[in-house]
Amino acid sequence: MEKRVLFSVIFGAVFFLSFVSSAFAANSRYNVYTPSTYKQINIVQSPKNSRINGYAVELLVDYSGSMGGWIQLAKETLEFILPKIPKTTSVALRVLGENNGQRGFAFVDLCRSTRLVTFFKHENQTNIVKGLQEAQLGGMTPLEFALRETIEKDLRSVKVFNNDKSGAKDKKIILVTDGNDTCGGDPCKYIREVMRVRKDFQIDVVQLGNSTELMCLSAETGGSFYKVDGSRDKFVRAFENTFGVPVGTVEQGIKEKTGTVQPAKPIPQTPARGYKFINF
Repeated sequence: MEKRVLFSVIFGAVFFLSFVSSAFAANSRYNVYTPSTYKQINIVQSPKNSRINGYAVELLVDYSGSMGGWIQLAKETLEFILPKIPKTTSVALRVLGENNGQRGFAFVDLCRSTRLVTFFKHENQTNIVKGLQEAQLGGMTPLEFALRETIEKDLRSVKVFNNDKSGAKDKKIILVTDGNDTCGGDPCKYIREVMRVRKDFQIDVVQLGNSTELMCLSAETGGSFYKVDGSRDKFVRAFENTFGVPVGTVEQGIKEKTGTVQPAKPIPQTPARGYKFINF
């Protein structure tokens, strides 16, 4: 009798542990950076001490639910822009607020959802466009957390070397978003703290909508703030400007591909208080 009871207890314990392991495995597929999922094979990890000759640009894209149309436009725009950037510029892609279609995740998981899609690489347009196409829209915007991952892991792991004496910073983040942090984070406060000890990067913000709350990110880092109020042409020109290609690059690319041209206007620029506020 005692042996039967002992056997039942052992069997029950094994069953419970198997159930917990299965549930955990399902949760780990959410592509969230946590200690338990960081080394999953579906996560691109930042290599240590990577060397780049030229410049490093990381595209950080908001995948909250309202971003669908803009992400599609970004993909179409980058198809023409990325082949035209200098060969010495390495580009990476990280997304934030992504959802892989699973249900039942806690608020804390949704607010740690960010993923490095592709690390810095020369001529990386194929991986970036593919990554933008395959990532799934979510709901939350864990902006501060995503900035921490970008700055403290992605950018810290690369050393950039170039002979440019213009004073331009070697590393740049291009943030594309239509809102502020919805997870209780304070990206402005975080960036102010970081810039007390880090001076090696700048942040350009492509802000969709009328908010200027994230102008602080550009102001603190010496970057540019592009306020896009719903216009496709303004969005395209913001991308051309932040990636440093001539205005009209996308227009010319569309013309060559389809035989039709979409009108574009020059970008007026007004630097102020240490950053450039691009008011279209």
